[in-house]
Amino acid sequence: VSGEESAGQVKLRAVRLGASSDRLSFAASTSGNDIAKTIESGEFDLVIVDSIQTLAMGEISSAPGTVSQVTNCGNLIIRAAKSTDTAVIIVGHVTKDGTLAGPKVLEHLVDVVLNFEGDRYGGFKTVRAVKNRFGSTNEVAIFEMLDTGLKEVKNPSAELLAEREDWKLY
Repeated sequence: VSGEESAGQVKLRAVRLGASSDRLSFAASTSGNDIAKTIESGEFDLVIVDSIQTLAMGEISSAPGTVSQVTNCGNLIIRAAKSTDTAVIIVGHVTKDGTLAGPKVLEHLVDVVLNFEGDRYGGFKTVRAVKNRFGSTNEVAIFEMLDTGLKEVKNPSAELLAEREDWKLY
């Protein structure tokens, strides 16, 4: 479910990345109520919501992204997921200082919080667990963004050392 991009935008990206499939369903929605109803249908094993800051519940008068909307939409989606044993990935954006845009309470509702970080103009991207009820938070995954999508960096030490050697040549 995307509140960020239209169905057409997501389809173009899926085709470019070779990720389109008849087994995937897509919805463009900013309604927390509609997303919860979709989850409650029990049709899906996994639902990805991008992003929680774009969602709103009709019965709450504040704007999307406010503390009350993020908290209530998050709770509504999580209750629906638990009632149907559906796994949910909720994407949340961070502020410039690196904190979750919205209430800290969202972090308490979920089992795992992953930070996806990197320079928007190139370089490596990292994924780090800052909360993990199922395991360690002492590991980092390193990726490189290519025109075909993210690719795991198999040997980060060698890549980083090679980058350092290139830097010394200047």
